[in-house]
Amino acid sequence: MREFPRSIQDAMRANGAAATCVPVQIDGNQWETALFVHVAGPECKQDRRLLKTATSPTPARLDTELITHTNAAIVLLRLEIMTVLTDPLAFEILLVPGHVKSHYECLKLLGQQRRLHWFFGDSDFRILQAASQEIEADRHKAFEDLARGAFAHDSILRIAGQYDADAALNEIVSHYTLREGVTRDTEDPTH
Repeated sequence: MREFPRSIQDAMRANGAAATCVPVQIDGNQWETALFVHVAGPECKQDRRLLKTATSPTPARLDTELITHTNAAIVLLRLEIMTVLTDPLAFEILLVPGHVKSHYECLKLLGQQRRLHWFFGDSDFRILQAASQEIEADRHKAFEDLARGAFAHDSILRIAGQYDADAALNEIVSHYTLREGVTRDTEDPTH
C-alpha cells in the first residue's frame, strides 16, 4: 500500500480528521483495527521527514479513556508518536460505539487482535511509514472493558430516553480547534 485507501482519505477530508481508526484487512487476512495518521501542515514538516527517513518503526503510544457524557458514552483514543521525544505528535480519535457500527467494531477487534497497525501519511496521504506493534493481553482486557462500559452507560441512557450521541459528540467536539480551512458539520459529526 503506497497511500491511504481512497475511502479513508475521503472520510478524513470530509471530517477534517487528522487521525482515524477503521477495521481493515491487511494482506487479505482477517479484519483488524488500524490507525491512520495524516501528518500534514507546515508544523509537521520535521515529523514527516523523521517518519520517512526512520530506519526502524517510530515509537508510538496509545492511551484510552471512556467519557461518560450525560447523553452518550464516547471513547477517546489518544495517540502519541515519538518523532521528537520532547514534543511528540499527539492526536485524539473520538469513538461513539453505541451510535456508529464501525466504532464498535474497532473496539471489539482491538480486544481480540494480536497487533495494532499504524499508517502515517503525508499531506497527500502517501504513506511515510507503516508499523505494527503487539497488543498485550492486559490491553485486550482494557479494550473489552471500554466497550462494555460504553454499552452499559448507553443502555441506561436509552432506557431513560436520554440517549443522544450527536449531542454528546457535538459538545465534546466543540472544545477542539480544527485545522485551518476545515469547517465543522454540526448536522452529523459522525460521518
